[in-house]
Amino acid sequence: MTGPGFLRAATLVLRKELRLERRTGDTTLTALLFGALVLVVAAFALAEVGAEPAAVGPAVFWIAVGLSANLAVVRGWARERDEDALDGLRLAPVPPAAILVGKALGLAAALFVVELVLALPTVVFFRLPVPGSVVWVVPAALLATLGIAVVGTLFGAMALGGSAAEMLIGVAVYPLLVPLFLGVVEVSRAALSGGGWSDVAGWTLLLAAFDAGVGAGALWLFGPLLEE
Repeated sequence: MTGPGFLRAATLVLRKELRLERRTGDTTLTALLFGALVLVVAAFALAEVGAEPAAVGPAVFWIAVGLSANLAVVRGWARERDEDALDGLRLAPVPPAAILVGKALGLAAALFVVELVLALPTVVFFRLPVPGSVVWVVPAALLATLGIAVVGTLFGAMALGGSAAEMLIGVAVYPLLVPLFLGVVEVSRAALSGGGWSDVAGWTLLLAAFDAGVGAGALWLFGPLLEE
């Protein structure tokens, strides 16, 4: 029996993820609350030590998003572990790569919500300027979020092994994402300082290359990882 095409299969998985999140909201809400906590604590701590808020605001924002993503990954894969739901995905006539794409896009959607909600408090807490050049943050943020989602989804499959495996997700994921975080933070700083495309082009292209590389690797590795 042949299954649906790749794009259709990925869309079906994505719809499943969005439907579950719309019903419960637990993944987005948990990630959002944790990210807000990191943001508030960092803002007060940096104010106490006299750090320049405008210089560290973008870094704190993306650290909050990255830490929130860890919770979102664990929660998203815990759903598949509940009542052996993952067995249904494994038995379904869909390619494993389509499952990766669907779940990664679902995670990215949750992270987009977290980023949108945290953006205004970040501007307020760190007194960040909002020039017209802030539009250059948008493509960098999209690329960074997709990269986080793909890598998180790939390694999130390891969380199916239980709590010990969940603890390893952060250890494995964050070192791999260092170039991504550096790129998006530098783009954010340059754009908020009034820089143009020439100031952010190099880092934005680095983010695109990072996504292409990790995306290709994830598509290749996800199938064998899912079967283990």
